[in-house]
Amino acid sequence: MDDRTAPRPAEGPRADHSGSVPPAPPSAPRAASAPVAPPPSTPIPPPISSAPPYWQSDPGPSGPAPGVEFAGYGARIVAYIVDAVLLGLVTGILAFVGILLAGGDGAGILTTIFIGLAVIASIAYFPFFWQRDGRTPGMQLFGIRVVRDKDGGPLGWGSAILRLIGFAIDSIIFGLPIGYLWALVDKRRRCWHDLIGSTVVVKG
Repeated sequence: MDDRTAPRPAEGPRADHSGSVPPAPPSAPRAASAPVAPPPSTPIPPPISSAPPYWQSDPGPSGPAPGVEFAGYGARIVAYIVDAVLLGLVTGILAFVGILLAGGDGAGILTTIFIGLAVIASIAYFPFFWQRDGRTPGMQLFGIRVVRDKDGGPLGWGSAILRLIGFAIDSIIFGLPIGYLWALVDKRRRCWHDLIGSTVVVKG
């Protein structure tokens, strides 16, 4: 066979004998990274509590909260005696006036009014002062007051009335003052009327 008619092999890329390296193909551009958000400049405030500052922690051994102390037993007893005397004077005067008016004209109406005022005073005396500022006149003399047990806030009429009802329940067992003496064993010095009204007595 004639060498001139034989097919020639396909020519590949020619080797570069100059010693230079061909340039690398251009790489694809990198995707831009997401920007990092800067930290907030102002701290997030803690949740607001409705309780007063002195009531916003767990009770300690010295009182219901830091800076607050339970009222002493002696102060509570003497304050109650003072209030009982004052209440007795007020109701006694009203009832006495009603009796004096019983012999005059229109005595029935006037007597009923004064006797009614005496009854109202005997019922409303303690709740009125408890819900007003937590202090009866007797409690003011000894610097003690009654507050809500859950947060140290002021009493409403509901809690004040329940606490008054508790007075009648304190001696319900054989007429013994067990409910009053309960403060001697309760860690928050609560009598039964405090438990019923959800209250506690503190200094201040």
